[in-house]
Amino acid sequence: MEQVKHILEPITEYTSLDVMRFMVHGALYEKSPKNWTMDDRKREMQRERLREVGVVHVTTGKEQLSTGQSIVVSSFETLERLNNHLTHWTPQVYMWGKANNEGRNFENIRFITCVGVEIDKKISLEEIHYAAAVNNLPSPSVILSTPRGLQWFYVFSTPFLTEKGRKAGRFVSEEIKRAFVNVMDASEVEEGTTKPIFELEADLGAYSLGYFRIPREDNVLYFNGQALNSEWALAWAKEQSRKHKRPAVANTSSSRMYKKVGIMEDPAIQSIINNVFLRGCKGKLGRNNAVFILSLAMKYEGKTESEIIDKIDEWNSQIKSPLKHTEILRTVRSAMNDKYNAPKKDYVEELAEMRMEFVFDIRTPAKERLDRQQSHYSEWEQDIIEMVEQQCTSDAPYLCGSLRALAQKIGEESPVGKAMNKSSLSDVLKVSKKLIVKTNGKKGRNARTYITTRSVLLKSNKHNFKAFLLGKLAFNEEIESTTLEVQFRGQTSEPEANKNSRNKRSGPGG
Repeated sequence: MEQVKHILEPITEYTSLDVMRFMVHGALYEKSPKNWTMDDRKREMQRERLREVGVVHVTTGKEQLSTGQSIVVSSFETLERLNNHLTHWTPQVYMWGKANNEGRNFENIRFITCVGVEIDKKISLEEIHYAAAVNNLPSPSVILSTPRGLQWFYVFSTPFLTEKGRKAGRFVSEEIKRAFVNVMDASEVEEGTTKPIFELEADLGAYSLGYFRIPREDNVLYFNGQALNSEWALAWAKEQSRKHKRPAVANTSSSRMYKKVGIMEDPAIQSIINNVFLRGCKGKLGRNNAVFILSLAMKYEGKTESEIIDKIDEWNSQIKSPLKHTEILRTVRSAMNDKYNAPKKDYVEELAEMRMEFVFDIRTPAKERLDRQQSHYSEWEQDIIEMVEQQCTSDAPYLCGSLRALAQKIGEESPVGKAMNKSSLSDVLKVSKKLIVKTNGKKGRNARTYITTRSVLLKSNKHNFKAFLLGKLAFNEEIESTTLEVQFRGQTSEPEANKNSRNKRSGPGG
């Protein structure tokens, strides 16, 4: 019981700025750029180069949200100054943004810092803590009050970076949101029971990475300053997905087949169809995008152009601001173009503001290297790097030989176990960014290629390192001969100098 009290114990002394700084991992400038000193500029530009900062979108009311307008803020100083006049913000940090919400899309998120859950009814804080405990989750990091209910947030210990990481972060956020809709006992779900303990009724349609209420002095109900471990959260989300038989972020371990029908029943597509108030604005998807997406979805199911037009006309008659029939015809005919096969998932999710479950095609995992006839250039590159690191020394910090001999040696010592094509080796050396390559400038049988890596070269003897960079070591025949003997253990031809001297001694009669 003492442990539970410790987990639920909130921080008592904090400001709204402390909460915001915690939620975005401090990923904004400290001061507005116009107020920077020279030291500030130096520090913040360094953070910018390291991609540690970005921007957030804020609004002064729901009117701005409905019209697609926003204020782009890049510093905590500005957030603090405007805080009492702001109502909503994006807890996710974007790379850039504009006042018309341009740039506020999933691809432009610099990193996912937290996940938000919303409920449009008044409940107690104890109910949220209890629901979290039932779902094997810790207490939320932050809980805010709203005019109609509550919002709570889990701040990740490490933000989700890169394209793959952002998709994982979105997957985790959706699973956390689903966990608070119908609260189920974990053991009963494992046994196949689907009846919830109680219905918390969190808003499943709310976009967990979108706009939320901004923390202010008058709406922060709970703040504990504890972050949710990101790796643990991803493992938890995968387990939740498995228990409820939902697709995980990615599963390429086996082939998966998906039928063409059923896309129109997807919750995201249904959300677009049922949104009668849909109306776009600059920087935000609207009715034309909806027509295009729905047309492509029906086209994917095999509907004809006339069938699609009939369905779109029926949908258009139900929305509050219908499009002209000529506009519908133009958009549907554009969707029937052969270059389009199905709606883009990102656009569906952005318009619906929820995750799309439907998967469009047959996904077959890539064959293992030994099962393929050809190897990728990146695989050959890695083979060469490993060979350089294992065989090169400080006195001979590079592989040396003719392209043909090098290709044979690299191929035989690779996992494939057979000679590499000379042309393939040449192509790999041209495109590689990790290998350092030099030649002796000769052609034909006397041509030699020298291959090393930056790390191996840095560990070599100082005179070898300097000579190699100046291009002198690679042209020294004495070193070249030694390198050939060391690296290929007599498998390559003997040094050209010895050949020439022997030929001079040999007369016509041999």
